[in-house]
Amino acid sequence: MKVHRYLLFLAVIVVVGQGWIPTVAQSSLQLASDQRYFPETGHWVVGEFLATYESAPDPAKVYGNPITEAYQEATGGRYVQYFERARFELVPDNPAEFRVKITLLGELIYTPGQELKPSANLPACQVFVESGKQICYAFLDFFEANGGAAQFGYPISNFEIQDGLIVQYFQRARFEWHPELPPGKRVTLTNLGYQYFYFIRENPKHLRPVPGPESRLNPMVQTVLGVRARAFVQQAVLPQSGSQTIYIIVQDQRPLPLSDAEVTLTITWPSKTKEQLIIGDLTNGMGILTHTISYSNQPVGPVEIVATVTYNGFQTQTATSFRIWY
Repeated sequence: MKVHRYLLFLAVIVVVGQGWIPTVAQSSLQLASDQRYFPETGHWVVGEFLATYESAPDPAKVYGNPITEAYQEATGGRYVQYFERARFELVPDNPAEFRVKITLLGELIYTPGQELKPSANLPACQVFVESGKQICYAFLDFFEANGGAAQFGYPISNFEIQDGLIVQYFQRARFEWHPELPPGKRVTLTNLGYQYFYFIRENPKHLRPVPGPESRLNPMVQTVLGVRARAFVQQAVLPQSGSQTIYIIVQDQRPLPLSDAEVTLTITWPSKTKEQLIIGDLTNGMGILTHTISYSNQPVGPVEIVATVTYNGFQTQTATSFRIWY
C-alpha cells in the first residue's frame, strides 16, 4: 500500500510539474492571456478568438457581442464561440494566422428569396466572378468599408426580398437595407450567429451569462474550456496471470484537477480481443481515478489501454500500456 501511494504521489508531481501535451485545441486555449468581458451579454472572449475579434475594422458592427463562451462541440470536438452575427472555430492544424476560422454562416443558412437583380454594367455595382453575383449601391459601400471579401466572403445572392426587407447574402453574412434609419446606418447585418445557434438546436445552456471581473480575479479560474487527461499503469511488465492498477488524472485547461469526471477503459489484449469497462467511480477531488483489473492466462505481448474521459459535455482520450512478458 505504501508503494502504491508513493507511485501515485510521484506521478502527480510529474504531471503537475512538467505537464503533458494535450490536444492542440486545448493547448491554444490554455495559453490564452488576453481576455475581455462583454457585460452586454455576460460572456468572455479570450486568446486567439479575442485577437481575431479585435482585428476587424469595427468588430461590434460585423461580429456583435459574444453570446456564448468558447466551448468544445459535443460532436466533432472543435472549439467554437458564437457571436451575435458570427461563429468562430479553432482549427489547430492550420498555420497560426489561419487557426481561427469564421464559419460560413451565410452559406449554411441561405434559402433563395425573391430576386431583385439590378441592371447590368451599372457603375455603382461590382460583379464577382467567383460567384457570378454583384454588389451595388450602399451594400457595396458597406462591403468595402468593413473588410470586403476577407471579412464577409463573396456574395452568394443578388438583392432579394426576405422578411419584408431588401437583403443580400454573403458567405459569412447577410446584409439588410433599413431606409428608416439615418443616412450612413441604413445597412445592417443580420444576427446569423443567433440564427444558426438555434437552427442546429445547440444546447441553450451555452447562452447563460457567466460571472464578470467584479466577481473573480481571473475569468479562467472558474470557466472550464477543455479537458485533458493522462493515464499510466503501476507495473510496466507483468506475468500471464495477475492484476494491474491503472491511474487516470483529469485536469482542465489551466490546469486544475477536475472531480466527478467519468472514465471508460478500452483494453486490447495481446490476443487482439478488446474489452470495454465503464468505471462506476468518478475522479476524486484531486482529479484522480484508480482502477484495478485482473486477468489470467493471457499470451505474451503488449496490452494497450485507452481511457475515454467525459466531463460536462467535454470528452478526450488518453492511452497507456504494459507488457505481459512471462
